[in-house]
Amino acid sequence: MKTIRLLMICFLAVSTSCQNDDEYEAPDTLSDVAYYTSVFPGSPFNASAEKDFISFMDASQGAISHEWTIEEGNFFLRPGFKVNDSLPIFINEELGLTTTDKTAHVMFMNEGINKVCLKNTFSEPVTLQTEDGPISAVQEGDVYIFEKCFEIDVFAKDIQPAFKVLQDGEEILRVGANDVINEDISTWPVVDVEVNKTLTFVDLTTVGRPNDRTWSLSGIPQTSTDSVAEVAFLNFGTTTTVGNIKSSRIAPLPTASTFMQIPLRVRVVSSSQPFEILSEISENESGKLTFQVSGVLDPASLSGESANFTVNVVNEASGFDQNIAVQQIGVNPEDGSILEMTLAEPVYNSDKITVSYAGGNILSTDQRVLNSFEEKIATLSAGEDVLASDERYSFEIEEDRGNGGNTAGWWTNHNNPWYFMGTRDISAADGTRVVRFHADDYATVPDVTWFWGLSAAETAALVPNAGTYRLSIKVYRESGSTIGAFVINTNPEWVISIIDFSEGEDGQWVTYEVDVELTDAMERLNIGVRKADNPGVSGPQTFYIDDIKLAPIEARP
Repeated sequence: MKTIRLLMICFLAVSTSCQNDDEYEAPDTLSDVAYYTSVFPGSPFNASAEKDFISFMDASQGAISHEWTIEEGNFFLRPGFKVNDSLPIFINEELGLTTTDKTAHVMFMNEGINKVCLKNTFSEPVTLQTEDGPISAVQEGDVYIFEKCFEIDVFAKDIQPAFKVLQDGEEILRVGANDVINEDISTWPVVDVEVNKTLTFVDLTTVGRPNDRTWSLSGIPQTSTDSVAEVAFLNFGTTTTVGNIKSSRIAPLPTASTFMQIPLRVRVVSSSQPFEILSEISENESGKLTFQVSGVLDPASLSGESANFTVNVVNEASGFDQNIAVQQIGVNPEDGSILEMTLAEPVYNSDKITVSYAGGNILSTDQRVLNSFEEKIATLSAGEDVLASDERYSFEIEEDRGNGGNTAGWWTNHNNPWYFMGTRDISAADGTRVVRFHADDYATVPDVTWFWGLSAAETAALVPNAGTYRLSIKVYRESGSTIGAFVINTNPEWVISIIDFSEGEDGQWVTYEVDVELTDAMERLNIGVRKADNPGVSGPQTFYIDDIKLAPIEARP
């Protein structure tokens, strides 16, 4: 059964029919089924008690009896109303849930799937041809009963946000769909939250059936689209409103959105927890080493603290193994919980770096002292991606050239349907498209299944220089699959590099890296799945790949 999804009805004229003919005059002796509706099936419909309705007309010939039936909560309307009239005053209270009128105007009040059913009786068999196949009347005694139910998917015109807020698992605020927020902020409750402690915001919205939301909050993170958002507050000594939620209905549903303030204020108080490093240490775009701590840093306390950091740099290729001095430390101007270190000498992405802090007098704004730490590994910037200018390396362009893969720049000659196939089946790691490898039974696939990349000339234009490069690729393995490796094949010299993802987390994107040595311009980059790398694997196997990057490795002079 097809569902009618309707957005807004603002006309009374009956305009669509399950028949091809706009007008039909049946012979006097013919029994025939026909009906019309005032909307096209498949259109979205927003229900509003003041405006919206659908008209149904039974145009059958030769029926002995006829009846329209609606569900509890919806109403038949008396004729005579006009566009922009208030529909409730036209409710026909005498009809209840059934009418024998040929034409029925129905006002929908129930959000979700609603049914309107037509039931006719005839003295002889009748059959109606529809897009879903024929519908034939069923004989009961001496008569034939024809029944057809229309499904109407009704969406409330207005989304009504609802949510709750938790602190340490205890509910401290709940706002329902029908609650009205007091605009006087001074009346809102105030909750004390320790520095870097969290509140949990839970979206409970159902009215209007939203399929998206955005939290805009005064903590960290500042925005979230998750149904449950965990938010920390770092700015000691401040009292602030927490923000708002935007509940939205986005395509393919009828679009709508509603903002609602969260009627709560947070007073950030001193933390009882240690002041310590929270994040990994990484290199930012300006070449500084950065890390996040469990509170907002007091900038004045950083004076004279650089010497308490030890940055050890090792580069095996060059034989370099020394400590590099920290020239300056500071607070990130956009996030007061991030400390930045400027080194006295340059570092290279081929270096291995560890950072230690001996302890000292670095303070948070609530006067906690930063804990010491030892030999934290620093992740350096990968460098410029030489493939970034060609989105075919993130599989974004769909192209069916008849040679498999369904992805511009790539092709395969194994199986049809193809083992490798560009798709939007899952959320991409980057962009909107990914490539899927799938086999119904891996035991039956060839010893090697190739996904061939761009031509030699195109590849060489992107990577014209010899050298050592770091290749990264994102992999997503479906839960239940046991396949765990594929190869990257590069030319010149057709070097094979194995990507082993057997120990990675299933059901999420994981980045894998391999270093590739090029003796000249790169002329090929292919991907292959080999049975030799996946011994004992059988049955259905699925994984996805996305976002291939290639960056030159910087040699330390």
